[in-house]
Amino acid sequence: MTNTCAAKKRKLSPSVETGVVEAANSSSIMINDSAAKDDFCPTSSSNGPFIDDIILEILQFLESLFIVQICMKISKQWRQVSFQIPLSISFQPKHFKCDSKPIKLFLANCECLKNLTCLNLGHNEISSEDVKHISTSECLKNLTSLDLSDNHIDSEGVKYIATSEWLKNLTYLNLVGNEIDNEGVKYIAMSDCLKNLTSLDLYGNEIDNEGVKYISTSECLKNLTSLDLNDNHIGSKGVKHMATSEWMKNLTSLDLGYNHIGSEGAKYIAESECLKNLTSLNLVGNEIGSKGVKHIATSEWMKNLTSLDLVGNEIDNEGAKYIAMSERLQNLTSLDLSDNEIGSEGAKYIAESEWLKNLTSLNLRYNHIDIEGAKYIATSEWLKKVTSLDLTCNQIDNDGN
Repeated sequence: MTNTCAAKKRKLSPSVETGVVEAANSSSIMINDSAAKDDFCPTSSSNGPFIDDIILEILQFLESLFIVQICMKISKQWRQVSFQIPLSISFQPKHFKCDSKPIKLFLANCECLKNLTCLNLGHNEISSEDVKHISTSECLKNLTSLDLSDNHIDSEGVKYIATSEWLKNLTYLNLVGNEIDNEGVKYIAMSDCLKNLTSLDLYGNEIDNEGVKYISTSECLKNLTSLDLNDNHIGSKGVKHMATSEWMKNLTSLDLGYNHIGSEGAKYIAESECLKNLTSLNLVGNEIGSKGVKHIATSEWMKNLTSLDLVGNEIDNEGAKYIAMSERLQNLTSLDLSDNEIGSEGAKYIAESEWLKNLTSLNLRYNHIDIEGAKYIATSEWLKKVTSLDLTCNQIDNDGN
């Protein structure tokens, strides 16, 4: 679940950081947009002590919230220059003493946010009715990233987003941990307003095979490169819809962890030419077993994978062997086989595999590997690039640690 808002943060001085916190904790500053209007500014002339270029350079080092609540109120000149800075704002409940209602109204009506591109409203008790205020705000028309994770948004709230003329520039939409069912997914899938989405995160909702069908048959979602459907109610039938969809061919990252796809679902993925561009695949907790691993390891379409997460899938030594002997998986840099049934024999297969020589991260925790298996890993000529190795919670005694 990668947020495109995660730009490099700049460290502020203690005094400036204090100012940000105090401003954030002041509901009067936060919700009173009129205080930022030009005629309220102490100096309305552009002939201030700094030229525009210097102000612009200063602003590059400040947090977005500080720019909105402080810098835009210094003068007309500062305000106008501030509008050249793309803003990225995260409203977290712990930062605010006021309740979330004024925050939503502020966002919906605040003209000073017209250059806001990234907005995070996760964990803010937002309802579908609150989403209506946000989605009808012209001030938010430049948003490219919207995070509404862990709120109380149902399918009606999704409808407001999907039909909003002001959210057409969204490329990233995070609706993790809400109350969205197949109907909500249908609104997204049929939305011309959301056709620019490249990343869609629906982790932890109420979506089943029908919902996956809506996504898979949607031409509007053909630009998706990242799709997260972790922790829903998806079976092998839903995976089949996705695996046979021409609109899913741009996907590079697919997360189907904690669903119910089984080995049959793994087979659909492995045999899918439409999913040949995948570089990251997460099938955690899907009971695919070693049979499912075989489908993936022998697939001609999975050769672009660099990250494979198969935690908790009842994989034994045979499954480890399939991976170790797979020329198709030679591009893997990250492999997670934790919480399975792999013993020292399986560890030996991995350690002796030339095809796994590009691994930099290997996780085998919570398996059945003893000290002998640990030695295989430790002395492997093919695992020299590994910088992250986890063998905790196995059967290794003190001499093997």
